[in-house]
Amino acid sequence: MVCMEGLNGKGKKRFEHWPVVGVGLAVYDALVVNLAYFLALWLRYDCQFSAIPADGLRWLGRFAPLYTPVCLAIFWQCRMYRDRWRHAGDRELLQAVLAVCLACAAQILGVWALFGRMPAAYYAMGALLQLLAVLLPRLLYCLVWGILHPEKAVREIPVEELLGREPVKMNTEEALSFLRDKTVLVTGAGGLIGGELCRQIAGCGVKKLILFDIRDDHTDALQRELKEQAPQLDLGALVGSVQDDRRLEKVFSQYRPQVVFHGAAYSAAQVLEGSPWEAVKNNVLGTHQTAWAAMAHGCQRFVLVSADEAAKPSGVMGASRRLSEMILEAFDRMIREGRSQELTRLHSRRVRKEPALLPEDVNTEFVAARLGNVLESSGSAVAMFQRQIAQGGPVTVPDPEAACRLMTAQEAVGLILYACAHAKDGEIFALDMGEPVNLDAQARKLIQLSGHRPDQDISIADAGHCPAEEPREEGTAAEEGSEKTSDSGISICRPVPFDAERLLARLPGLMKAAYEERGNARERLLQLVSDPGPAEAEGEDSGEDSAETATDSEATPKTSEGPETTPQTQRNQKKRRRNRHKSKPQQNLESTSDAQ
Repeated sequence: MVCMEGLNGKGKKRFEHWPVVGVGLAVYDALVVNLAYFLALWLRYDCQFSAIPADGLRWLGRFAPLYTPVCLAIFWQCRMYRDRWRHAGDRELLQAVLAVCLACAAQILGVWALFGRMPAAYYAMGALLQLLAVLLPRLLYCLVWGILHPEKAVREIPVEELLGREPVKMNTEEALSFLRDKTVLVTGAGGLIGGELCRQIAGCGVKKLILFDIRDDHTDALQRELKEQAPQLDLGALVGSVQDDRRLEKVFSQYRPQVVFHGAAYSAAQVLEGSPWEAVKNNVLGTHQTAWAAMAHGCQRFVLVSADEAAKPSGVMGASRRLSEMILEAFDRMIREGRSQELTRLHSRRVRKEPALLPEDVNTEFVAARLGNVLESSGSAVAMFQRQIAQGGPVTVPDPEAACRLMTAQEAVGLILYACAHAKDGEIFALDMGEPVNLDAQARKLIQLSGHRPDQDISIADAGHCPAEEPREEGTAAEEGSEKTSDSGISICRPVPFDAERLLARLPGLMKAAYEERGNARERLLQLVSDPGPAEAEGEDSGEDSAETATDSEATPKTSEGPETTPQTQRNQKKRRRNRHKSKPQQNLESTSDAQ
């Protein structure tokens, strides 16, 4: 089970009072379920205690110790002790009726099997009294909660209602024990997932926890919260961008983190369609530079926080996330093959005189965790629907066919920690979130749960889906394989193999184009993730990346941007140059087209 130890977003220890309420309700139920049948017997005999047969009272007393645990177990299975009773509705009422009917059946069968027949009115009145007694405190609680917390009437809808399934519970003890006495760096720590991840890590006995985010206000708020709740924690809060290789070099050389959780990425699909090169700089090149710094300074495990859109990318956000996964897969593969010295570093600002080489004993393990849409995120569709409902509508749905996979923040953090504990061979972990949830149906459900009628009290409008993304998300592409882990609900994705060397050789050209904002970023990203190209055809490639890489190598003295070169890279560049001269007319035509 994911254990959110002790901290919430307001800097106070979490205290969920519902478990206490649930225990109190269980004690109350244990008394009233038997009292209800005693009153039924009393009513059956005209409210005269002396008229009740002695056998009936004796049977009732002997059967109570057997009936009580059975009845409570039935109530538990029917979710009578869940916090959904804060917002009781038709569904809760039906569950209560079902629970009482099952308990009544247990009463009839038990009494008949052990003692004999009782009057029929006894069972009928007992079931009715039991239903009223069970519902009374729950409905009162719902009423009082609504009066005391009117602002939460819409926001706090039971999570099972939103997910359409039971939340997946994961054991994170193995990961947290692995992090003990280690220096841990979390990029994107100021975000929702980064913050929840830091809160869990803070309580597991790490040697040092480093918060790294470009937003100073979020980082400062999280730092204050963690210091207040864990004063013994050795904590560092740093501001910086993963796009700045020199800043990363300084941070990693100073702190030398042993575990890195890389969550600094842009994820707003529609916004990134308007700024595609920023997605390349941050999501792709930022991941490359952070992973390089981790390898260069002895990091043991590097966990990438990815997204479901990477499984079958159709737009800038999904393609940039998939490309970041591919970069880590390429790094991991070359490390395992003993070829880490062939890896070159990307510099966003200038070329160094001496090439940056990795140590010979690089042993960094890479792993990725694909997250779905997190319910608690302020940018999620569900959060937007809830805000619109609170304002009286209309609720805007991207597309009638639009669907997405939903998960809770606890599930997301649990998956990330699970991936950290089981990092091996650049694997990608994903959570089984069931079938995608239709957003139109979800909006209608939220309106109903809020006490309104769809299309009558609150209207639903079609906002039109983002043309760059598929209306229906895919957790795993059709071309990918998946393998269930021993832990229920978690799978390992097996993406289509690709040529790692070829992919890495094309990144310098992509980086140059990104900082010059030249060419069609979306098309280049989608082409890279779908077909990086075989290594043997590298010299014959007529695409933009090949030509630009050759141009970069010739223009190194004149430019302030470009990659460093190793002997292997220099040999590849010479080979490209020779082939470029052989097909000069074709390459000139392509360069002209690219410039346009």
